[in-house]
Amino acid sequence: MVQLAQKLTLGVRMSENRIERVDSIPLIIYWLCKMQVAEIIDRVLPPPHNNRRGLSYGQLGVLFVTYVLYLRDHRLCAMEEWLADHRRVLAETTGWDIGVKEGTDDRLGDLLTAIGEDEERGYAMQRQLGQRLIYAYALPTEIARYDTTTFSVYHVPGAEGTAGGGLLAKGYSKDGPTSLLQFKQSLGTLDPAGIPMLTETLEGQKADDPLYVPAWRNMVQTIGHTHFLFIADCKGAALNTRAEISHADGWYLFPMPMTGDVPKTLHEWVFDPANKAQPITLVDVVTPDGQSKVVGSGFEVNRTMSATLENGTPYTWTERWLVTRSDALAQRRQKTWEKRLQRAQSKLSSLKAKKGESAAAVLARAEGIVKRHKMTDIITVQVHETVTEEKRYIGPGRPGPNRLFELHEVSQVQVTFERDDAAWDEVLALAGWRIYVTNVVLDALSLDQAVTYYRDEWLVERGYHRFKAGSLPVLPLWIRLPERIRGLMILLLFALQALTLMDFVARRELTRGEETLAGLVPGNPKMKTARPTAERMLARFQNLHLMIKHTETSIVGEIVESLTPLQRRILELLGIPETVYELEFSTVVPNS
Repeated sequence: MVQLAQKLTLGVRMSENRIERVDSIPLIIYWLCKMQVAEIIDRVLPPPHNNRRGLSYGQLGVLFVTYVLYLRDHRLCAMEEWLADHRRVLAETTGWDIGVKEGTDDRLGDLLTAIGEDEERGYAMQRQLGQRLIYAYALPTEIARYDTTTFSVYHVPGAEGTAGGGLLAKGYSKDGPTSLLQFKQSLGTLDPAGIPMLTETLEGQKADDPLYVPAWRNMVQTIGHTHFLFIADCKGAALNTRAEISHADGWYLFPMPMTGDVPKTLHEWVFDPANKAQPITLVDVVTPDGQSKVVGSGFEVNRTMSATLENGTPYTWTERWLVTRSDALAQRRQKTWEKRLQRAQSKLSSLKAKKGESAAAVLARAEGIVKRHKMTDIITVQVHETVTEEKRYIGPGRPGPNRLFELHEVSQVQVTFERDDAAWDEVLALAGWRIYVTNVVLDALSLDQAVTYYRDEWLVERGYHRFKAGSLPVLPLWIRLPERIRGLMILLLFALQALTLMDFVARRELTRGEETLAGLVPGNPKMKTARPTAERMLARFQNLHLMIKHTETSIVGEIVESLTPLQRRILELLGIPETVYELEFSTVVPNS
């Protein structure tokens, strides 16, 4: 038995040869090690329990993120088999002694718990990793974005981790009506690549409004200064949020929600402009004929704002209210209003009184149609009731002059409606207009720049796309414990950082050289792009294999295929040496 045990290396008998897939694994591990993911995790988390020998939490975290990026799967139970299938590749790439049980769901569960059970640990890891990326890759820090979304899960209400208003709860779903439990996830990113710096896993029923000030403060700690433009949706435009950021010497740009006095103010300024409107052009965007692309018009108004800070101190500051009209948005909304009007008119025209239905009931149904189509100020409905007498003969037989009859009152209800042309013209004129607020002075942020920046809000949404329908799917979610869900989302943030950082670095290098890259699009190898995605670059490393040969005296391994020119170019763009794919090794087997 002792002699046989000496002949076993990495769980494979000497007499057996095998092939392990290499693919993008060395690239991913090199990238994560360059990001210092393992070092940062180990720096923040306490070491594993003494009974747990083997890899540290940081090393296990790197392997788990590699597994997620490679398979696009985060199931804990599947990693043990994946680790066994690629164990020699992983060991040679990392230089770590990887045991056969390192990837069990128990150990991964402990890792997720250690990350997610303490909120401050999670923030510390995100902050240190964000600072590392900003410094190492010279990331721009002029513009930051923040947004939230929800993830609906099929967990049973009242199960472990779902009771008592915990992390999983019923709330307003941003994916549409649903009766499922959900949790909320936030994301803070940096332009121009949407590289995430912050994520928070929040209760499913939690409102968005209180999240923006703490998120901004966390971003300040990561970025290292307050002079970045903080952009978010209209829920970030709460007066107290703007006051806190401005008081802390921060900058913001928010669209105003169409609530309170804002619709009235917008109406007054559109029909009685405070200043002359000017064309709005997108910064650095030109038409094919070399002209600046005009996307709308607008003007601005300076206003003095007052609010009470969290500490009870009154605060006054000056804001710029940017009143803008988007031509494209105006056309879309006008078409929407026209379709809505046609549907309302069609339903009103076909509305008939039911048998025995009163005029008041018919009027209520008609007004319900108008309200559902949001035409209350445009369509006026009237119901006319006409009562006539109808002769009804008593008993059987033909009508005759001597036939007995009774007179019954018959009510006829007719619905009429008319459109208020003045109100309709006003609605069409207001379409496409919106107000943005900022505390940045005109010299630092022009009207054109503000509109251009906000139109890039899709940069933060792209991260959510990768979480919901892309290469890092959060759903379906098999984990129930809240601390493990939080831990998983932080590790998925690290994976998202790796992908977006690859996007940024490759695109920056291509831009510097005024080059493009071909061969990434399946079915169209000649198509060139200056904006490659990490997913397509990683996919070009498929079908690389490590051949492991066993003899009586040694174990020899080498990669079967040579790197293609495209693979070499991708490594060059990412700053990764080709030596990461030099996995040749020779291990001497001890004598029996």
